[in-house]
Amino acid sequence: MLAPCFFILICSCLTSAAPGVKDQGLNMYIDMVLANVQIIMMESGFDPATLPNITVHFGKNDSGVAGLEDGWMNGISNLYRSADMDFLNEDGILSGMKGGIGLGALEGHYDCIAHALFGERLLADVLISNSGGEIEFAAKLNHQTCHFEIDKFNLKHIGKFHVDIHGLGILNWIAEIVASSTIAVVKPFVVGIIEVSVKSIMNQVFGLIELGPLGPVFGCEVQPTTTNYLNVPRKF
Repeated sequence: MLAPCFFILICSCLTSAAPGVKDQGLNMYIDMVLANVQIIMMESGFDPATLPNITVHFGKNDSGVAGLEDGWMNGISNLYRSADMDFLNEDGILSGMKGGIGLGALEGHYDCIAHALFGERLLADVLISNSGGEIEFAAKLNHQTCHFEIDKFNLKHIGKFHVDIHGLGILNWIAEIVASSTIAVVKPFVVGIIEVSVKSIMNQVFGLIELGPLGPVFGCEVQPTTTNYLNVPRKF
């Protein structure tokens, strides 16, 4: 749960960032949201993330096998605002926000065990790196709940994955095969975490932020909660 002081601070940021006011209030709000997303991701085991195991076949009739295990990826929680956030307005009413969110550098590792046809068994290290990427972000304002809800969260660009392999020895000729197989698995895995898991966590943070007191500023129509007194225990 967000601390009361955090709530007061974001209210201050959003009030000062109300439509028509040009300052850094909305940027500060998103910066704090992303900071909380990072904490939840690390606490939930997304950073470092556990990479899926990979099996690579090579050689004549695919008789050789390389298994990539115990993989991890650091940096998936390294999210930051890469551009100014802007309010979206429809007919003079606040409808949402949009802007750029960046993904920082990534680094990962696999343990590789390679078995060749004639009994060679080699242990190798597979090192993975990536310079990061850019996320296209937009959120709409639900005027009934007065919560922002992500409308667009697409990893529109991600840097090239680099794979370095050390320890293959006489099997060094399979390095390119292992590298391409690694990228074929790791890239969609990272994209999936960003576009599904991170999006879900960010929506979770938005849902924890009660903007009800700012309803008149943002044009919200929050319905007052009612209590079902029939189910309330009574003392006589």
